[in-house]
Amino acid sequence: MYRDLIGKIIIPVLLLAMLASCSKAPDMTSATTTTEVTTTARSETATSETTTAPLPSDPEIKEESETVKRVVFYRDGNPVKAKVYLPEGEGPFKTVVIVGGMYIDLGYYSGKADIMNGNGYAVVEVSPSNNKLTGVYQLPEYMGDFVYEQMQDLLYVMDDLEMFPEIDQDNIYLFGHSVGGLTTLYAGAERQASIKGLILVEPSFQYPETMLFEKDQKLRTDLYPLLSEIKVPVLIVKGTGDRPDLEDFPHFYDKAVEAVPNAELVTIEGADHPMRGEPGNEMARTVCQYIEKW
Repeated sequence: MYRDLIGKIIIPVLLLAMLASCSKAPDMTSATTTTEVTTTARSETATSETTTAPLPSDPEIKEESETVKRVVFYRDGNPVKAKVYLPEGEGPFKTVVIVGGMYIDLGYYSGKADIMNGNGYAVVEVSPSNNKLTGVYQLPEYMGDFVYEQMQDLLYVMDDLEMFPEIDQDNIYLFGHSVGGLTTLYAGAERQASIKGLILVEPSFQYPETMLFEKDQKLRTDLYPLLSEIKVPVLIVKGTGDRPDLEDFPHFYDKAVEAVPNAELVTIEGADHPMRGEPGNEMARTVCQYIEKW
C-alpha cells in the first residue's frame, strides 16, 4: 500500500517535469529565427554596399616632370588617358588638344608637342577609351558609334580642362589625326563657341559615306553639310607620301575645303599618313604658324 502511494505521487511529478522541459522549445525556435534575421540583414547590407559604390569621376593626375603630366579622366567610370605638355614660363597658355588615330599609343605625339611647346602652346594629347576597333565596331556601318564614343570622351575632357590653371580656356584648338580628325570635327561642330579653330590632319573623311550613328540619331552622316556650318577657322593637312589605299583622300579634302567657309588645305611634301619623321615635324610647325594667324 505504501509503495502504491509512492507511485501515485512520483508519476504526476515526472509528468510535470516532462511538460516543463517541453515548454522551453519555443525559446530555441525564437533564437534560431533571430539568427536568421541577423544573417539576412548583413547580406542585404553587403549587397547594398556593392551596388552603390561610386564610380571614379575626378581626374587622376601624376606629374612626370615639371612640364609633363599624365592624367586619367573618367567618363561614366571609363578611363580616358591623356598627357599634358606645358611650355616653359607662366601660363595660362593657348592649348592644342590632340586626338590621334586608331591603335595609337599615348605619347605618340610627344615630338609634335615639343615643337608646339617651343612655340608657346600647351598640348593635351587624348587617348580615347576605345581607340581600337573590336567586335561589331569592325563593321563599317558601326564606325559611327565608334566615333560617337570618342567624341563623348573628348567633350568630357574639354569640360574638365578648367581644372588646369595653365590652360587658357579662351584659346582652345582641336587637332585630330586620321579617325581622330572625324572625332574632333564632330566635337568641334558641337562646341564651336568653346574653340578657336580646328586642325584636321589626314582626316578619315571616307567613313561618313557608310557609317551610321545608332546611339545618337541626330548626328549627321552626310559630312559636307555639317562642314558648311562650321564658322571657326579650319586647317586640313595632307601629305604626298600616302599609301595606295588612301589615294582617294585628296578628293575628299578638296570637297571639304569647298564646303567650309573658312578652311585652307595645306600639303606637306613627303609626309605619309602617320606623319612620321621630319615631314611630320614640318606639319607641327605649319600648325603653329596657322594658329598664330588665327
